[in-house]
Amino acid sequence: MPNSPIVMPKMSMTMTEGELISYTVSIGQEVKAGDVVAHVATDKIDMEVESEMSGKVIELCAQPNQMINVGDPIIVLETEGEDLLAGLFTSAAPSEPREIEQTKAEEPAAEVAELTPSNSVLAMPGARVKARAQGIDLTTIKPKSPSRVIQVTDLVTRIDPIRRAKARAQIAKVTMASAQIPQFTVVREVPLENRFGKTATKRCATLLRAWQRTLSLMPHLHVTWQNDAAQELTEVKVAVAMEAPYGFVTPVISVPSYALENWELEVFQVIENAAIGKISLDNLSGATTSLTDLGDYDVLQANVMLIPPQATALSVGKIRKIKGNLKMNVGLTMDHRVGDPGDAAKALVQFEHALAEVI
Repeated sequence: MPNSPIVMPKMSMTMTEGELISYTVSIGQEVKAGDVVAHVATDKIDMEVESEMSGKVIELCAQPNQMINVGDPIIVLETEGEDLLAGLFTSAAPSEPREIEQTKAEEPAAEVAELTPSNSVLAMPGARVKARAQGIDLTTIKPKSPSRVIQVTDLVTRIDPIRRAKARAQIAKVTMASAQIPQFTVVREVPLENRFGKTATKRCATLLRAWQRTLSLMPHLHVTWQNDAAQELTEVKVAVAMEAPYGFVTPVISVPSYALENWELEVFQVIENAAIGKISLDNLSGATTSLTDLGDYDVLQANVMLIPPQATALSVGKIRKIKGNLKMNVGLTMDHRVGDPGDAAKALVQFEHALAEVI
C-alpha cells in the first residue's frame, strides 16, 4: 500500500513555517477525506488541517509546539489502491486548511444564550466558541451579569508569551515598512441621522459598503504604490484591523459593488472568527485598503498607519451624542505619492454621503 503524507499548509504568501499545536488522530486510526487531523498555527492564527485522502495513520511526524516548514509532512497515511500519486505529495504543495466550523446565527443581532448539554451552564454562543478554542471549562467561569449568563468578556484570554512575542515581532516588521511611506491623516466629524451597530462587529458591514462606494467614485485613490508608480485596482478588498488574542489581526473582506445575498452575515462570521484567531485562507491576503474601528475602545479618533502597498487607511471613532446630535470622527490616512490632503478631505465628504445612504 502507498504511503501519503499530509503536509504543513501555507496560510499566507509570506508564511515559511507553522507551529503544530496538537493532533486530533493517533497512530493506527482510520481517517476519511475531509477529517480534521491536526491543529496548526502561525503567530496569530489557529487553523484546522483536514486530510485530502482516506487511509490509516502510520506516523505522526512532529511533537506539539514544534515548528515545521511549509510543505514538510506532519502525518503519514497508509492509503489503499495503486500508488498512482507516488511522489506527488512529497512536493512543497501544501494541504489546504479549513476554517474551524462554528454555528451560524440566522441574524447576527439575535444571539441567544444556550444551555450546554453536559451541565447547567448558560453561555452565549460566542463565549462557548472562545472557550472551546482555548480549552476553557465553562463550569469554572463565574459570570458577571445579573442574568448569570457567561459572556465573552467573562473569559480571560490565555496568552502564550512566546506566541505573543512572535506576533509583536511581525507587527514591528509591518510598521517599519510603513514608516518608509510619506503619509498623512485627515479627520472629519461626520453627523449621523441614526445610530448603527452597538459594536464594531455589527458596524463593520455598513462601514465597508460606504467605503466601497467612496472608492468606486474616486478610483484614483483606490490604488497601490508599487515600483515607483500607482497601480490601479478594481475590486475593493478591505483589511479589517481588529483585536485578537495575540494582537491585532487583519482579516481581508471583499466588498461587492452590488447587493449580494448573505454577504453581511458572512462578514459577521469572518469578524467573529478572527476575534478568536481563526481566519480562513480566503481572508488572509489581497487587501487593497484597510479599516480600523476603535469605537468600542471609547476612542474618538486615531492616526492609523498604512499597510504597504496600500495607499489608503480608513479609521472611525466612538459614536457620541453632542447637543442631541449623533456624530462620529472619521480619519483617512493616505500615501502622499497618491494624493494630497485636499483629495483626502474630498474623500471624507464623499464617505459621509455614502454612509448616510447605506445606514
